[in-house]
Amino acid sequence: MSWEDVGNGYFLDRAGDVLLRLLEYGVVDVGTDQEASGLVVGSNGGGQMYVVGPDGVVYRTRTASLDNPEFDKVADDLRQFLELLERSLTGFNAGGDPGYL
Repeated sequence: MSWEDVGNGYFLDRAGDVLLRLLEYGVVDVGTDQEASGLVVGSNGGGQMYVVGPDGVVYRTRTASLDNPEFDKVADDLRQFLELLERSLTGFNAGGDPGYL
């Protein structure tokens, strides 16, 4: 799914693309615990990436790089993340506000 015209854009990768990235680059460390590895599932037009952690929490990278990334939590789970994306689209259509994701 891509909403390239909403703010900088929002992009969610297809499951096959997520798996390909996993095979090519592995998991992303989302914490200090060795068990805290996540999957990159999308990005925004500013280059920041969305990563789902092992507990389902969705994070956004602070920069466009996965080299020593820092993360901000954006949603408790994928469902909440998708609801926030929907609100962003609705807000953008109503008044041009792309939201904070």
